[in-house]
Amino acid sequence: MKNIIKIAGLCGLLGLTACDKFQVSNDNPDVALSLDNNPELLLTNVERNSIRRAVGDAWSEGNLMAQYGARIVFTSFDLFDWGDQSGTWDTYYLAIRDAQVLEDIAVARENTSYEGVSIILQSWMFHILTDMWGDIPYTEAVQAKSENPIYSPAYDSQETIYDGLLADLKAANELLSGSNLPAIKGDILYDGDLEKWRKFANSLRLRVALRLSEVQPDKAKSVIAEIFNAPETYPIFTSNDDNAALQFLGANPNAHPVTEESVYRVGSYNEYRIAETLVGLLEDFEDPRLAFLADPTANSVNQGAPRIEGMQNGIVDGPAYEYKGGDAFLSKFNINYFYYQPNTNEGRLMVYSEVAFILAEAAQRGWISSDAQMHYEDGVRANFAYWGVDLPEDYLNRTGVAYDDQLETIINQKYIALFYTDYQGFNEFKRTGFPHTIQPGPDAFYNTYPSRFEYPSKEGALNEANRQTAIGRQGPDEITTKVWWEN
Repeated sequence: MKNIIKIAGLCGLLGLTACDKFQVSNDNPDVALSLDNNPELLLTNVERNSIRRAVGDAWSEGNLMAQYGARIVFTSFDLFDWGDQSGTWDTYYLAIRDAQVLEDIAVARENTSYEGVSIILQSWMFHILTDMWGDIPYTEAVQAKSENPIYSPAYDSQETIYDGLLADLKAANELLSGSNLPAIKGDILYDGDLEKWRKFANSLRLRVALRLSEVQPDKAKSVIAEIFNAPETYPIFTSNDDNAALQFLGANPNAHPVTEESVYRVGSYNEYRIAETLVGLLEDFEDPRLAFLADPTANSVNQGAPRIEGMQNGIVDGPAYEYKGGDAFLSKFNINYFYYQPNTNEGRLMVYSEVAFILAEAAQRGWISSDAQMHYEDGVRANFAYWGVDLPEDYLNRTGVAYDDQLETIINQKYIALFYTDYQGFNEFKRTGFPHTIQPGPDAFYNTYPSRFEYPSKEGALNEANRQTAIGRQGPDEITTKVWWEN
């Protein structure tokens, strides 16, 4: 606010012929008064809130849904009591709203850098939302403060949303491909490196396209081939240096949210154990990543013969806590790396190994003219390097690992590489059926594996007509209703 002090009169008394107006400002020069002038504040907020949500969801839900982890107490979610996950819905839509404001500011100021980055972030969040709920508000979303406000947005079909995502990511790449682009600030993901944002846009477009493999294979092939065949026009990740992965800080409130530094309770951390599904796959390959991802059981350490033991998913409370002998006989995730260190574990949006496996599958399907084995082995090597685990000399020749032109071989390694990455391991299982060892647990509420979350209950109160239209098109609002692209 500004206080304006006007000194008038008494001029004759002072022998003055004229008086000036003096203005005294109470503005704090260290505080941003307008987001229009400080779009970096919006960018930081969008990145921080959305990535922290993705990381928290990956730990508490995504790892269970993909059977990377399992619970030994409070096992209801592991029994498929998924609920509506309204917190995730709300967080992403609020972040999308902020990203849309950032995009509007960027368009008004003709700042293509912020515009492109905002579109990429919105696409990443919308992709998670549609894969986890199916039909969702998209074209009319976050329009309550627009010139023509929409308070009850329509739900778009997932097919419409996928078309929009592919188009938007392509447009973002074009926006960021110009010369002499304005610099951006407040970017905690890539520190303003716009070329890496382009690579993320095109790599994410590969992910979106591949999800169509069973429902629109011709479109999936066309998009992936377009990107692969024009690397200068559509650059993608080529190493771990390009990863879209947030490096957290060493102190609260910007440490990894599932760590001691962030006041995440160690008791809560210990409720989760590495799942038998992941342990079994890694043991089949004699994979040294297992020794990195999990700690030996307390009992085996006391016995002088350290061993990693997985927990079975989908066991009811009580028996779950007693499984294999109980707490001391089940392995925790590497507690030093994932819990006690505040920022070793990154917030992964997408990493290079996933891109390599996408190209391997595209080559295996005959969609691109390239060496599927080369891409597959690049993906394996990249994931070992990402975690800092030495790749055994004979690993790529081992049974179950050696490339054999089978989709299952590719997806098994891709599944390992997607560990702790929002819901991506779960979504790839839905798309492909691999790993085939993912099955409902013995006490699970359903005999078939669920596919989606239910719509938040408040949607029934605030947007019921549009919600019902989506249900009529997609199917019952139940977790077992398949999403459009699902095999």
